[in-house]
Amino acid sequence: MSAGVSNRQFLLWALALLILAVYAAYAAWQWGLPWLAASATKLVPVSWEQEVGSSAAAAIAPGAKPCLAGVAAQLERALPPPNPYRFEIRCAAAQEVNALAAPGGYIVVFQGLLDAAGSEEEVAAVLAHEMQHVARRHATRAIFRAFALQAVAGLVFGDASGLIARVSGSLGALHYQRADEDEADREGVLLLKRAGLRPEALPEMLESLETATSGEVALPAWLSSHPDTKRRIAITRELARQLE
Repeated sequence: MSAGVSNRQFLLWALALLILAVYAAYAAWQWGLPWLAASATKLVPVSWEQEVGSSAAAAIAPGAKPCLAGVAAQLERALPPPNPYRFEIRCAAAQEVNALAAPGGYIVVFQGLLDAAGSEEEVAAVLAHEMQHVARRHATRAIFRAFALQAVAGLVFGDASGLIARVSGSLGALHYQRADEDEADREGVLLLKRAGLRPEALPEMLESLETATSGEVALPAWLSSHPDTKRRIAITRELARQLE
């Protein structure tokens, strides 16, 4: 076999191995990391979530005040047992049209979203949606996906300080998977019904936010993580109709 043929074969094998390595890395990122995040989340004690969530919420909205305690309690009582979480809602003065769920039961609502809401029940719908992110540990899973090594180390060694610092600066940038958003919408509508509130308030809130930004290029932050708003409105409205 000539040296030229041997070199070509070596290059082909090297290229094949490189393609396999890239595919393996992609597969680990696409499927392995979500599996790791879901598995690790099951081991997380509520006290750990509360430690991380309280610090993250305080850092992302310093000066936010406790608020909406009445409707939060009404929704919390309607959560199916066992519910280990006690929710604290904090209102921030910023005009950002957004609400954020931190692990452990901490939810930050910005004034911009309160202003965009068409009714108190629409605000309750936002809380119902965000409570489902907490109760179903979507927020915790998102943290493990984003900060896998630090999150696992903090859980194993009982020192979450490094993770808290990372999460505190990135809570608003964490992304839920589409299935998480769908579940929070669906279960949020059901929670409104169980709490004696109008389940139609969730699709109405989505419509209010869409109307408030009509003609603008950017979506409100509360919609940007799941921009298919018309689909969300249709699905949640149909579910609310079935619950009548």
